[in-house]
Amino acid sequence: MSTSTAIGQNAAQNSGESQHYESESYWRLVGKRFRRNRMAMLGCAMIALLLTIVIFGDFLAPSDPTKRNSQYLYQPPQTLNFVHEGEFSLRPFVYPRIEIFDPVTFELSYEEDKENPVYLEFFVESWEYSFLGLFKTNTHLFALENGEPIFLLGSDSLGRDMLGRIFQGTRLTLLMALLVVTLTMAIGTLLGIASGYFGGKVDMVMQRVVELVMSFPDLPIYLALIAVLPRNTDSSTLFILMVVVMSSLKWAQLCREIRGKTLAMRNMDYVRAADAVGIGHWRIITRHIMPNVFSHVVVVATISIPSIILMESFLSFLGVGIKPPLVSWGLLLNNVRDFQAIGSYPWLLAPVGFILIAVLGFNAMGDGLRDAMDPYSKK
Repeated sequence: MSTSTAIGQNAAQNSGESQHYESESYWRLVGKRFRRNRMAMLGCAMIALLLTIVIFGDFLAPSDPTKRNSQYLYQPPQTLNFVHEGEFSLRPFVYPRIEIFDPVTFELSYEEDKENPVYLEFFVESWEYSFLGLFKTNTHLFALENGEPIFLLGSDSLGRDMLGRIFQGTRLTLLMALLVVTLTMAIGTLLGIASGYFGGKVDMVMQRVVELVMSFPDLPIYLALIAVLPRNTDSSTLFILMVVVMSSLKWAQLCREIRGKTLAMRNMDYVRAADAVGIGHWRIITRHIMPNVFSHVVVVATISIPSIILMESFLSFLGVGIKPPLVSWGLLLNNVRDFQAIGSYPWLLAPVGFILIAVLGFNAMGDGLRDAMDPYSKK
């Protein structure tokens, strides 16, 4: 092989490597760095679990969460078993509960009837529900073969299945967080860019409004609005009010951050060049400034979701948030406001586990996105 041929092949190989390297976009590099973060991937798995519950919650719920069962009040959680009298069974089963009334303390307790196991059936027809509002069906993943309700996380004071009610609460809590974050990010981003880009009187007026909004404390303002509402306010109106109040008070901090980034970018050479050749303000904002602040908005959105979930849970726990017939995680925790209930029926605290999954999952994903989008990060 001649020297010129070898040089040509090396040049072609180097050119191919250069072209391959240049073909990787910013978001592709961010994706690679994000996938290398184990905690971020664990957070994504937690969020995927919650999204699965949101979509297939009714299909996964073994019992109707809205049905009251007077004979199953405060039913303890039932465990799935695979071994009965020393023999292994491929079909899981539960032992039925025998109700025992204590005439001294007037309390109900339950004992397992280990002589008559009840097996599970899969893909059975039970109570009817609407799948994502598209069509009605009554197919469920599993149920007991004798048609009785199963309580894997116990039942509440009205005999309703806690697992199914938690699945219902997952939808409402995450929907509220999504709505608040969407409104907050949209308002904060648009006003922050406008304030930083135009400057002058526009910037001065907007920043005074931002300072005014940031001076209001969230919780007292919300409690004051709840106090002036009529007692017969329906639950849907209260849900909308919570979304509006949280969105109105949380956009100001993001607006201040986006303004600072916009002030730095409007003095960049490419922005000045675009302005010099006569490109309009709207095109400069949408083509040059907004894409550069989008990564920051995504990170702030993922980190803001846990705080909204905790705020909703806290308000509903106090009894000033979501009201029946709507169901949220905080409303379910409202049933265990005293120590006696916690000591007697600890399974009513099950929504806390789902709150922890949501908060840890979104925090881990947000931290992973922040590290992946940071060009100076060494991870």
